[in-house]
Amino acid sequence: MTPAGPVALVAGATGPIGRAVVRALASDGARVVALSRSGDQVRGCVQALACDLGDRTALDDAVSTVESTWGPVEVLVNAAHPPPELGTAVADLSARVLADQLAGVAAHAALCARIVPGMRLLGRGRVVYVAGASMARPLPGGGGYAAAKAAGAVLTRHLALEEGPAGITANVVAPGRVVDPASPREPSAHAAALGQELAQRITLPTFPSPDDVACAVCLLVASPALTGQTIWVTGGEPIAA
Repeated sequence: MTPAGPVALVAGATGPIGRAVVRALASDGARVVALSRSGDQVRGCVQALACDLGDRTALDDAVSTVESTWGPVEVLVNAAHPPPELGTAVADLSARVLADQLAGVAAHAALCARIVPGMRLLGRGRVVYVAGASMARPLPGGGGYAAAKAAGAVLTRHLALEEGPAGITANVVAPGRVVDPASPREPSAHAAALGQELAQRITLPTFPSPDDVACAVCLLVASPALTGQTIWVTGGEPIAA
């Protein structure tokens, strides 16, 4: 890692988890660039950039800007995903809704394709994909979202296998239900029902927060020996995976 701190790119940086990851990595000394569709500033970042991850040209331009300004990206955290459309049974999923969810997998692959070659040249790198516990714990109405997150996680585990010899680690953080104390909001009827069900499954008294998820991300970024792993941030909900 460079003396000034590694350059970290956080995609999906304006969501609750993305913001927490930016703050945590910055506290650990990283120079964090926040990437999002809106380009809004995030506390702790050295730069905020707007980018549609589905646009390969825009993605290439954004990463090129990071590289020319700060240097090669050593840490990639992908917390971006299209908004989930929950509450629709698998048999009722439209092709459009499923394609929208799977676009998140394509975006993750595009991020890796653009950034990992630079990590190879450095001889080091960290990739962390933020998935979701739903990929291993089916719940009604979440099939499209869960399938996309599962695909992104599998892609990341393959990346770990392929890039390990280059000193690059790739891991997955899979949150369960996450509650942000700083931004309370009224859940939809579907989310509220799932929340009540999940509350009976966790062993801790409260659901994890975005900061709890960020702690797991920072652990994986800090460790040179953890790769191909999935950390379940679920508040103690048993996960069979």
